[in-house]
Amino acid sequence: MLEETRKWMGQVLELLLWIVAVLVLLQILFGSNVKEFFGIDVVGNIGDLVAKFGNAGLVGVIAASIIAYYIVKNRSNSGTDGGNDDQNMTTFS
Repeated sequence: MLEETRKWMGQVLELLLWIVAVLVLLQILFGSNVKEFFGIDVVGNIGDLVAKFGNAGLVGVIAASIIAYYIVKNRSNSGTDGGNDDQNMTTFS
């Protein structure tokens, strides 16, 4: 049951990351109209978050490094074949 909950939470997090990516893209493409339509300034909030990490000095750098490590670690382990895409690549000569 714990494994199912963990898998479900991972899928929810993946969905939220996609939503953030789409909102950032829309805000870049359409500007302030997206802020007014959705009622949230995603790019501004991300900028504020990065500024908070930057203002925290060494602790902020360490926290950002830990977060980035976990994101990269989870991305590399999320593939169906363990993240090894070399076996599926076709070479043309």
